[in-house]
Amino acid sequence: MPYVEIDTRLGTTGFVLNEKEATLTHVRGRDPELEIPDVIEREGESFAVTAVGRKAFLSDKYLHHLTLPDSVREIGDWGLAGCRNLESVKLNRQVVLGNGAFKDCESLEQVIVTGGDVSVSYLLAAVIRLMEDRFLFNLREAGTDEWYRNWDMRMMSVLGEPDEEGFSALIACGEEDYEGKDGNLESYASFRRKRKIRICMIRLMHDHLLDDSVRRTISDYLIEHRAGTDTPETWLVVRDEHGDDEEYYRLLCDLGCVGQDNIDAYLNDLGDSHPGMKAYLIRYVGAGGGAGFLDDMEF
Repeated sequence: MPYVEIDTRLGTTGFVLNEKEATLTHVRGRDPELEIPDVIEREGESFAVTAVGRKAFLSDKYLHHLTLPDSVREIGDWGLAGCRNLESVKLNRQVVLGNGAFKDCESLEQVIVTGGDVSVSYLLAAVIRLMEDRFLFNLREAGTDEWYRNWDMRMMSVLGEPDEEGFSALIACGEEDYEGKDGNLESYASFRRKRKIRICMIRLMHDHLLDDSVRRTISDYLIEHRAGTDTPETWLVVRDEHGDDEEYYRLLCDLGCVGQDNIDAYLNDLGDSHPGMKAYLIRYVGAGGGAGFLDDMEF
């Protein structure tokens, strides 16, 4: 079968051509952002790009953003596996995904479905990054009422898992795949709580069709692990992973995680870092907090 290579800004993409269709089979180079064309031209003939082949992007450490044309109908097995820095991918709703197509895409923030809601893009990415549920990663159903219900059921299932679950088996197998990796039960439990907190936060930020009782449950979980407690993972996730992101500090305040009783814990922990967010917390508590204060805040 004919094969062609197309130059990109910092590398090449390779396509196998067959009966007026093209399959992307490899990517080489250091492109942080790629937009795959919908048609490949060769010797006066046009070939529609309809598939991303098996392992086409495997372990591409440079790729951050990928746009696939609507003509693509399939991503082969492990097509994007190991792209640990991939932050966003845009594709059409009808794409069929092979086994492990997004395995170990640990930085994935958005899976943007053509014509879909932006909130769905974040929740789809969370399925890959945090929930590890291949059945819920359903592009065709994403955004439907039933899909939201299933998303929330999976979230509540994760929230109900004991923090220590799986620790003994993990240590016995010598697979210390968690933050710290020191064989310490509390480090492992903290790692598991942070996963739960990330899921709860993303759902509250994209809360379409979120049931009030579920909202209360996940809000209470975040409050339980605010700064000043023995297990302050809610704050650690914001501090370590979101820096000066106003949206996350606003969420802390909206939930009631910040007050006179624990403001010193936040300020001492921040030290000289993130002065803008530190000033925000000081002003929030000094003004007595509340929705009106948040609305009037400027950065």
